[in-house]
Amino acid sequence: MNLQHVNCNLCGADDTKIITVQSNHNVVRCKKCSLVYVNPRPNTEHLIHLYETYHQRNGKREYTWANLMERNYREVSGFLAQVFPGKGKILDIGCGYGHFLEIMRILGWVVSGIDPSPNTVCAANKKNLNVIETSIEDVSLPEASFDAITAFYVLEHLPDPYSAVKKIHSLLKPGGVFVLRVPHTTPIVRLLSLFHIKNNLYDTPYHLYDFSPETITVLLKKAGFTTVQVKPGTPTLPVNFLEKIVSITSGNIARIFFAVSGGKFLFPGTSKTTIACKNLTE
Repeated sequence: MNLQHVNCNLCGADDTKIITVQSNHNVVRCKKCSLVYVNPRPNTEHLIHLYETYHQRNGKREYTWANLMERNYREVSGFLAQVFPGKGKILDIGCGYGHFLEIMRILGWVVSGIDPSPNTVCAANKKNLNVIETSIEDVSLPEASFDAITAFYVLEHLPDPYSAVKKIHSLLKPGGVFVLRVPHTTPIVRLLSLFHIKNNLYDTPYHLYDFSPETITVLLKKAGFTTVQVKPGTPTLPVNFLEKIVSITSGNIARIFFAVSGGKFLFPGTSKTTIACKNLTE
């Protein structure tokens, strides 16, 4: 595997500390801005090959992804229906089999999606969804053309998330919203390390970044978003029973702490839903 050394995507510095090594890849923290990322990492050509079959790895099937994300999709679709009661136009980045787009189409939205996997794009278009086999970096779409853009567990995979988020900002209409969900793995890895429990929770080399609420907020504002809100999202539902119990329990605890603290405390380690708004005057 050909590896490449990269500077911090958030601040540009090249001064890091190794947090851990997982699957023979260094996971580092930037000493300047605290962004956590894989360095060195697979080169672009190898990453493209990895993501072409990402949805099918470990024997995962289409219904597995649908069940895993169903509650997240319902939560976000409900939010968007409230923000845009007159319906709208939406782009789902990394849309996979198109499950979220199906929900939004039923709600009356004009839907589009992009995904780098030819297999999932084929499956999505069999449902008459408008899905293109490409990446956010390479897609060619008119600026200011979407009311909402979503990305569920996508940003951590991208080689250059800052450039991707800048492009997403440009594709949104003034007043548009970007809703994303990313894992926050570092606190859990830190806890497990205290008990010397080996793990590959960073999911290297598929995941290139691990965003905290602080670093994701800085990234989005640097890309031009004026208002950013990070909050606990609805838990995912893994197939494995034990993983499902852990996900539901930790997710519910996170939501309780967030509510009791008046939206000030974000439980470490659980995945977060982030909502970023584009200024109406842009």
